[in-house]
Amino acid sequence: MMKRSPILAILAVLALVCGILSQYTVEAQDHKKSDTEAAPPALGQDWGKMRDGLNDLFGQLHKDAGIKPSKICDDDTFLRRAYLDLVGRPPLPEEIEDFNPGKKDSQGNKGQAKREALIDTLLAKPDHAEHFADWWTVTMIGRDADGNSRKYLRQYLQGAFAENKPWSQMVYDLVAAEGRTPENPEVGYLMSFQNRKPDMAGITSKVFLGKQIQCAQCHDHPYEDVTTDDFEGMEAFFRMFNTGARGDGANRYWFTKDLPTHNKHEVSNRIRMQGKYMFPTYLGRETWEFEEGKNLRQSLATWMTSPDNAWFRNMTVNRYMAYFLGMGFVTPVDDFNAMNEPSFPVVLEMMGKDFAASGYDTNYLIRAICTSELYQREVDTNRTNRDDYKYYSRSYVKRLTPEQIQRSIMHVVGVQRLNEQTFIRDVPESKMTDDEKKAKKINDQVNGWKSHIAGSMRTAYGADPQFYEFGDFDGSIIQALMMMNADLMGPANLKNTVRDILERKKTSGDRIHEIFMTVLGRRPSKMDLAILTGTFAKWGGDDESAYTDLMVALMNTTEFITNH
Repeated sequence: MMKRSPILAILAVLALVCGILSQYTVEAQDHKKSDTEAAPPALGQDWGKMRDGLNDLFGQLHKDAGIKPSKICDDDTFLRRAYLDLVGRPPLPEEIEDFNPGKKDSQGNKGQAKREALIDTLLAKPDHAEHFADWWTVTMIGRDADGNSRKYLRQYLQGAFAENKPWSQMVYDLVAAEGRTPENPEVGYLMSFQNRKPDMAGITSKVFLGKQIQCAQCHDHPYEDVTTDDFEGMEAFFRMFNTGARGDGANRYWFTKDLPTHNKHEVSNRIRMQGKYMFPTYLGRETWEFEEGKNLRQSLATWMTSPDNAWFRNMTVNRYMAYFLGMGFVTPVDDFNAMNEPSFPVVLEMMGKDFAASGYDTNYLIRAICTSELYQREVDTNRTNRDDYKYYSRSYVKRLTPEQIQRSIMHVVGVQRLNEQTFIRDVPESKMTDDEKKAKKINDQVNGWKSHIAGSMRTAYGADPQFYEFGDFDGSIIQALMMMNADLMGPANLKNTVRDILERKKTSGDRIHEIFMTVLGRRPSKMDLAILTGTFAKWGGDDESAYTDLMVALMNTTEFITNH
């Protein structure tokens, strides 16, 4: 591949972006449009324009860099990839048939329209809100946070994603959370810090703004213009509030409490700044101003989530690009600094402004990314793009997060999905009817199995990082042993996927085909079927245990724990 001067490459990118930005309303125009020339569509109104801009820009960049991009993936690959990324699990056979890979879907859509329709379908599923609540809970507070904090934070996030609440409103709610649980589950985010104010300032800045200021707590940042005074300025926004708890057992609840303030100087006297600042100070050294009726955290949350805050909007875009495409414009995703500039800063700025103008609509951003050619590339490479880690000319194999693996196991095995759980009166078992006792036993067994899977996952994956770089999919010995030895299939008297398939499918070939699609979320190729059928025949049996072994074997493949 021909080498090009970095200066020429930068100029080429700027020229290309300027051309593509003609699709958008931008603040600075290099020329005036005539009265008869149609105005470009406003930002935030059409996610398709963001998608088309990405396609056009990177298509031209590939040509300029002498890169031949990988082909667009087939329907089977796209379907499985989209399900894993958007709902955290592979599609079931009936969902595969509804999409009908290679042909029109059940609604008569085909081609790009069919894939766009699938994204809309997945965004509307309850699984989407559950999966992204899991992802963001780990991103914000990790896996080792107090169980109550995780429970309430996840509860808030799941409800917010289900109603597609603006991201800016969600972050405002978390940083400025007031009230008590369970009525105000957003309190869970601040609960997790156990009143450690430096951690609140450092993690909030890192997760939502992409600015890692933690080291400035003790000394000036080694290569950023962030001083200990700047860190104290951010920390000060959390100094006049605390979280607490009252009650015992089922009556226990957590709450936030802010000290009332009446003027700016009262705040200064109470927070007792030690550095050069007298008042709380935003990153970038913008001074806080007192507002009647607004506490310090509300002021911080307002500043953070403003459409004018480039850190906030660009950080969110970068994180979603990294999640869906394997890498963002900045890597690591949450470390924007002078020595880690975005690979394509103008593109990131364009997408950030479009995202903000949409009302911080995360579904808008997801639709633009997931319907782009960048997302739909095959993982197979050619000699021109095998070393590309910048231009999105191919897809990357990504290891699933522990949450995705757990969700996939539970959905594939189907114990919870196939055994109806019934509401039981809260009375002693001696006062229950026979039907209630039977239902309670099923409920307890299903919940016990779920707890077993969750416990096994915590043992095997608990210390792993929450975000895997592409290519990191080998796993550990403990994780492999968990998948081979854990009781994945559930209690003997409950229905699971294998038993369900044996009831519905009568021939060995149909059963193998159905199990393959259930576990791996795609139709088997002719070679897959030949290998599976031949191997299965050598096992010398056609009973439930043989099909169970087949399902467990497929769940222990590399394909099951990766996005490819």
